[in-house]
Amino acid sequence: MQRMLLKAEGLKKSFNSGQKDNFILRGITCSFDQNKTYAITGASGTGKSTLIHLLAGLDAPTAGSVLFNNRNLTEMNTVEHERFLQKEVGLLFQLPYLIKELSVIENVMLPARIAGATETDAREAALDLLERVGLFNKKEALPATLSGGQQARGALARALINRPSFLLADEPTGNLDEKTGKEITQLLITLQKEWNIGLIISTHDSYVADVMEITYRLHDGLIEARD
Repeated sequence: MQRMLLKAEGLKKSFNSGQKDNFILRGITCSFDQNKTYAITGASGTGKSTLIHLLAGLDAPTAGSVLFNNRNLTEMNTVEHERFLQKEVGLLFQLPYLIKELSVIENVMLPARIAGATETDAREAALDLLERVGLFNKKEALPATLSGGQQARGALARALINRPSFLLADEPTGNLDEKTGKEITQLLITLQKEWNIGLIISTHDSYVADVMEITYRLHDGLIEARD
C-alpha cells in the first residue's frame, strides 16, 4: 500500500485588519507521514487551528502550498477536492458537532453515505466503529443523552468512517476532563496504529503532546520540530 504524505511548503496565512494584513503564519514548512503521530503546540493565537484548517483543505493559504502526495490542494478541481475531504482526511474538533436530530449511528454513517456508500455498507462500518470506540450500546441514542466523553467517541467514529489517510484533530481533548481526555487520546493512538493513519493533533494538553511521536511548536508564525 502506498504511504501518503501531507506537506506544507512556505505556508503563509494573513487576515486583514483594517488597512493592514496581519500574518498569523509566516512561512511554515513541515511534513506529516501517514504512519506517525504528531502534536502541534503553541500558545493561544499562534495559529494552531489555522494550520489544521489549511492542512485539511478547509481554507486556502495566502501564500505557499499544502501538498498531498505532491499534489497542491489549491490546484485540485472541485471533484478532486471533494474526494480529498471525503476520503483522505478525517476531522475532529474541540466540540463534537454531532447533529442533534440524528441518532449516534446515523451521525457516524453520514460521511460514508455522502461519499457514496450504500446504506448497508455504511451501517456495517458504523457498527464496527462504534464497537471499537466503546459506544455500541448507545448506537440508537440521541447526542443530547450522551456524556461529553461519549459524544467525543461518537465524533471520533464519524471521523474515521471513510478510513482516511490522515486524522486531523483541533484541540480534541480541550472540552474534556483530564481522565476522559487521556482515554480519548489513548483510543486515538490505538486506532492510528491499527489502521496506519497519520494522526495530527493541535493541542494545549501536555499529556497529548508527550505521547505523540513528533511535536511541532508554533511560535511567532514559524514552526520548529522536536522528536
